[in-house]
Parts: sequence; C-alpha cells; structure tokens
Amino acid sequence: MTLTAPPLRRNRNFWLWWLGSAQSALGSSLASIALALLVLNLSGSAGALGVNLALSLLPGLLSPLLGTLVDRIPLKVPLVLGDVLRGAFQLTAGGLALRGQVSVEVLHLLALLSGLVGAFYGPASMGVLPGLVQKSDLPRATGLMQGTGQSMQLLGLIGGGVLVGAVGSAAALIADGVSFVVFAGLLLLVRFPVRGAAAPGQFWAEFRGGLRYVRGSIVLTLLPILAFFINATLAPMEMLIPGRMQTLGAGAAGFGLFLGLLVGGGLLGSLAVVALGSRMRPRLFSVVGLFGIGVLLLCMALTRTPLELYIVALLLGIVLAVNNNAISLLFMTLVDPAYFGRVGSLLNMVGTMGMPLTLLLLAPIADTVPIWAMFAASGAVTLIAAVIWRQALNREPAPDTAQLSNSPGESSSPSK
Repeated sequence: MTLTAPPLRRNRNFWLWWLGSAQSALGSSLASIALALLVLNLSGSAGALGVNLALSLLPGLLSPLLGTLVDRIPLKVPLVLGDVLRGAFQLTAGGLALRGQVSVEVLHLLALLSGLVGAFYGPASMGVLPGLVQKSDLPRATGLMQGTGQSMQLLGLIGGGVLVGAVGSAAALIADGVSFVVFAGLLLLVRFPVRGAAAPGQFWAEFRGGLRYVRGSIVLTLLPILAFFINATLAPMEMLIPGRMQTLGAGAAGFGLFLGLLVGGGLLGSLAVVALGSRMRPRLFSVVGLFGIGVLLLCMALTRTPLELYIVALLLGIVLAVNNNAISLLFMTLVDPAYFGRVGSLLNMVGTMGMPLTLLLLAPIADTVPIWAMFAASGAVTLIAAVIWRQALNREPAPDTAQLSNSPGESSSPSK
C-alpha cells in the first residue's frame, strides 16, 4: 500500500511531524544544559560529565544491527516507542532530581538507555520524509526540518542557561520528558506508508544484504566516510576555539558568540535551501559545500582577531547547512526505501565516530602544534575529500531533476 502525498502546504502528515520535531528539539536543547549542570553539581567533576556523554554515544556502535531491525517493522513503531521511552527516562531523571534522590550513577544509566533508544530511533527518523512528501517537495521539507532544528538549538544556546538557572535542572528535564510524550502523541496522528512484511528468520541475511547494497555503489560507500571526515575536520574547532578566544581577549562570551553565529549561519543556510525548493541540486551543492568548508577552515587558520573568527563562523554555518541538506537529499533520493534503516544507521554510526576519535588523537598534541597548522591541515583534508567526492559522483551520474521531481500525484512512499 502506498500513500499519495498532497502538496507541502496542505500536507497534514508533514506538518505534524515538523511540529513534533520542533518542540522536542527545543526540549532537548534545554535538557542538555540542565543535564550537564546536574552532573557537574552532583559530582564536581568534568570527567563525570565526559563519561555521561560517552555512555550516551556508545550504543551508536550497534546502529547497523538496529537499522536492520527498523527495516523489518512498521515505521511508526520505533518512532512512537522511542519517544515514549525517552520521555520516560527524562521524566524519571527530573522527578528524582526534584526530590533530591538522583545520583550520578542513575544519570549514567539513563544516558546509556537513552543512547540505546536513540540508536534505534535515528535510522527510523531518516526514512520519514520520503514517505510523507512528494519528491519535488523534498528539498523544501528537508530545509524546513533542519532549519527548525537549528532555530531550536540557537534558542537553547541563548536562553537555555538563563532558563535552567531560573527554574532548575529538574524542571527542564521534566519539560523535555513532556515534549517527548507530546511528540509520541502527534506521531499517532501521522499516516505513514505501509511497508511489506519482512520474511521471518531473515534478520542476518538482511543485515548482510544491507552491507552488500552499500558496497554495490561507490557513492553509498563513500557517504558514511564523507560524514566521518566532515565531523573529523571540525573537531579541531571544538577543541581549540575556546582557548583561542581566551588568547584574543574575547573569553567565554566570545566563544558563546562564535557558537551562536555558527548555528545562526546554519539557519540561514537551511532557509536558503527552502527558498531554492526543487531547484536544489544535491550533487552539485554537496561538492560546493565541501569545497566551501575546506576554504573556510583554511581562512580560520589565518584569522588574527575575534571579528575575523566571527565572520568565518557565520559563513561556515551557512556552508555546513547547505552541505548537510545536500547530503540528506542524496540519502533520500539514492537509497532504496527498503534499505533506509540499514544505510541510515551506517551513516549515523560512521559519521558520529569522526569527532570523538579525532579529539582523542589530537588531545596529546593540542598544546604543542600551532593552532593555524591544525586548521590548515583540516582545510586541506576537506579539499582533498571534495575532489574525491566529485569524482565518485561523476562515476554514478544521475540528473538531479530526475531525482527530485515527479508528477503531483505520484507517490514517494517507502513501500517495499
């Protein structure tokens, strides 16, 4: 059975998904600040906060297995169940904190469980948009989703600390839990395309089939590696900019402004994708975006004042958003819907590993290698990756217009 999607402006299913995602993203943005402060207050240790973050990311290593499971069950099941469970975890943490009965060990356990649910939820959510909107509406829908997420992140960065300081970590965690439950309720109202039933007892065969499917395309093989390198090349920025701002006299306020401009640029980039609509060419913009990231990282190596860093941050945010939207569109238009969970989980797992692994590798030399050399190396690696990516796309030519346009009544459902 397929679901015929109406135009975006009248697409009730999309707007329910968008609304739920927006309010949940805001709740999560506030909760991330609340959780960090709560762990620090209970433990007095930055190391404990690092352990909590690591535990939330660790289950991502299981993503390929969970993605195979996602491809075998109705899409609504992991989405609704995931929001209910994550809501329950946050409500538990907030409730215990409100009563003064929470401990660091409990927060570590909840972080691990939330990470496990997230590793299951992520691959499922990556396959939602192609089943809810027409192909010609995918660029605009993708830009709206990413732009809204960036808006909520920016709002959380600006007001999260103030709000948590006013109402406390417990209240913020409870609000996040409620946002997840609300999202689950909205998802019950969304009509997803019905997928064919998976063959019983074929889990491992389908897992291996997903790996063969990825290996059968040079673009799909490189897509997770590309995500890894983008995160890896941005790692020096996360590690070195705070100290750089201290050296230049801008301090913590300067670093906060840098992050705000980076996120604000991301919002502008996503809005540009929305404005382009069906004129968005994901193959071209993914290459241009990579080149832009490389050039801006090289420019960051040459900066000498906070103002120069602020300008680079804004431009980098714009280019990153355009590139991320292009990569998302390539995923949704190149991958067979039957493989969304498996390919999406592989993309998430490999891409997520890029930044923490690079941070671990750079940590021993961060104080000895000049900052300009690290940014110059990141920029050079990104430019090389852009050349390789362009060659890979040329080996699998497919007109963007053919991928992103169809007749108004044509279904774009992920039915098997």
